[in-house]
Amino acid sequence: MKFISIAIKDFKELIRDRRGWVMILVFPMFFMLVFGFAFGGMGQSNVPHDIAVINHDKGATLPLTNEKVNFGDNLTKILEDSKYENSETHIFNVTKTNESKADELLKQRQVDAALIIPENFSQAVVALIETTIQSQTGIGSGEVGTSQTPNITATLIIRGDTGYVGFGVSQGILVGILEQYQDKLISEVLKNVRGTNGTEQPKFIDSKVELIAGTETFTSFDFLAPGMMVFAILLLATTVAATLTREVETGTLARLKLSKMRSFDLLFGGLIPWSLVAAAQVLILFVVALLIGFHWQGGINSLILAIMVGILGGIASIALGMIIAAFAKSDRQAANLGTLITVPASFLTGAFFQLPQVVIGNFMGHPFQIYDFLPWTHALSALRATLTFGGGWDAISYQVGVESLLTIILFVIGVFLFSWTRLRPEK
Repeated sequence: MKFISIAIKDFKELIRDRRGWVMILVFPMFFMLVFGFAFGGMGQSNVPHDIAVINHDKGATLPLTNEKVNFGDNLTKILEDSKYENSETHIFNVTKTNESKADELLKQRQVDAALIIPENFSQAVVALIETTIQSQTGIGSGEVGTSQTPNITATLIIRGDTGYVGFGVSQGILVGILEQYQDKLISEVLKNVRGTNGTEQPKFIDSKVELIAGTETFTSFDFLAPGMMVFAILLLATTVAATLTREVETGTLARLKLSKMRSFDLLFGGLIPWSLVAAAQVLILFVVALLIGFHWQGGINSLILAIMVGILGGIASIALGMIIAAFAKSDRQAANLGTLITVPASFLTGAFFQLPQVVIGNFMGHPFQIYDFLPWTHALSALRATLTFGGGWDAISYQVGVESLLTIILFVIGVFLFSWTRLRPEK
C-alpha cells in the first residue's frame, strides 16, 4: 500500500530535519522551562471577579414580625450589587449554581472562587438578631445559649484552588464582605432598639476556606503546563505546512503524482508520522513539566487519555498545515504564515492565560463560547481535566467529542483545499 511507503518516507525526513525538531520540541520545551521557573500571576484591580454561589439556606422566621426570610438570598444579592469604592464597577460576577457545577467551573477556572451558604444560615442570622435585641433590652438577660436564643453558628465555605491567583484575591474580598455583613446586621438591629450596654456580640456567622481535593499544593504552573502542550501541538501546523510546500518546490510531489499516487495515500501516509510526533510532544513535555514541579493527578490512565487528546489535537494541526500549504508559494512563506496563525491561535485557546467568557449559546447542555470553534480549546480543557485534576473519561468525554467533531471538519477542509490546489492533474 502506497500510504505506508509515504509514511516511511515522511518519517525518515522528520528524523533528518533538525530545524523542524527545534520548532516541534525544543522551542516548546524552552517555553515550558521559562514559564515553569518564572511564571507568576499578576492581579488586576477594579475588574469584576467571577464567583459561584451555592445557596443551601432554608430560611427562618424573624422575631417580633414573624416574617419568613431567606438571608442566603439576601447575601447573594449583596454580592451581586457590591461595587468598588468610588466606582460603578461591580466587585463580583455572580453565578448561582449547585456544588458539582461549581467544582467544574473552578477546575476550568471559569470562576475564581465558590461560596457555599449552609442550610442554617438564616437561623444563625435570626439568632444573631435575637441575641442583639436581648443584650440591648435586657429581655432574656442577654444570655446566649438559653432556651430563648440557641447558639447557632453558620459556617460559609469559600472553595477554590490556592494555586490560582484569582482565588487568593477573591477569597480575601469575600472574607471581608462576610465580616462586614455581620457587623452591618448588628448595626441595623441596634438602630431599632433602645440603649446600649457595650456587650460584645458572639459570632453567629463564620467562614472558612476549603480547597478542591488534590489542589492543596497546586501552583499556577500546574494550570499552565497543559497549555504549553497545546502550544507545541499547534506549532505542528507550521512544520507540516513548510514540509508539504517544500515537496511541491523540490518536485517530490510531481514525481509522486507520476506514480499514480492517490490523494489518500499522500495525506493519510503523512498523517501517521505526524500523529506520532504529537503523541511524543505530549509525553516529552509532560516529563519536562514533572521535572520542574508539575503536580500530576490521575495516574497512568490520565496520561494515556492525555496522549489520545494530544493525537487528536495533532491531527487538527496537520489539517491546518494542509490549508496553509494549499496557498503558500514557498516553504519559507508557509513557515511564516504558519507562525502568524498558530501563535495567536494558542492565545485564543487560553494556553497562556484565562480568556474572558464570551458565551454565544449552548451545545449538548454545555455553554459554547466563541473560542470553542477551535479544536485545540477542547484539547486544552481535556488535558487540564485529566492531567491537572486527575479526571477520567467521564470528565473529558464532552471535550473529546467536540474536539473530534471539529478535527474531522477541519481535516476534510484541509484535504479538499490541498487536493484541489496541489494534487489536481495538470492540463
